[in-house]
Amino acid sequence: MTSSLSPYTAFDGQFIDGVWRKGRSGKVRADDNPYNGEVVAEIALADMQDLEDAYAAAQRAQKIWGKALYSERSELFHRALKIIDARKDEIIDWIVRETGSTLLKANIEWRSVRGSVLEAINLPSRVQGRIMPIDVPGKQSFVFREPLGVIGVISPWNFPFHLSHRSVAPALAMGNAVVLKPAEDTPITGGLLIAKIYEEAGL
Repeated sequence: MTSSLSPYTAFDGQFIDGVWRKGRSGKVRADDNPYNGEVVAEIALADMQDLEDAYAAAQRAQKIWGKALYSERSELFHRALKIIDARKDEIIDWIVRETGSTLLKANIEWRSVRGSVLEAINLPSRVQGRIMPIDVPGKQSFVFREPLGVIGVISPWNFPFHLSHRSVAPALAMGNAVVLKPAEDTPITGGLLIAKIYEEAGL
């Protein structure tokens, strides 16, 4: 699928509190293609303060997101699905460039993420509470499901777009916020690309 959207750029920092910023560790890591050695990006690494900032921002955001209507959460994933479809070629190209993947494997990974977005669209409406038996006359006992809060995700390198997203999407769908730490070998497809997609989707 060909997209008329402007390509994503500036994969050199972190998305924290709604802002793209450089990591403050003073260290830069080259992100290279393991197949041909091409350097696809140079990323300023985060330090402990960046991590604490990310967690604090996620806590603040979750208080709002956790109260969003089921329909609002679902709509986020409808928008994300449109973006993933529109940017299919761009996403696949990033998977190939960063991981040294074949086109076949990159297409499979893109389809896997698309499937997890479709699942996330319906997930908010499937959350059900329970009425529990209680041995007190005239009383009822209810179980309500609530978001946990901030979810930390540390993802692997070998199927990065999918393995990161399969944890991020359901956590967001259930009203949680996420702090994602992708593998150092695949920071773009395992993290920054996902952040770009959901930023564009309005999260």
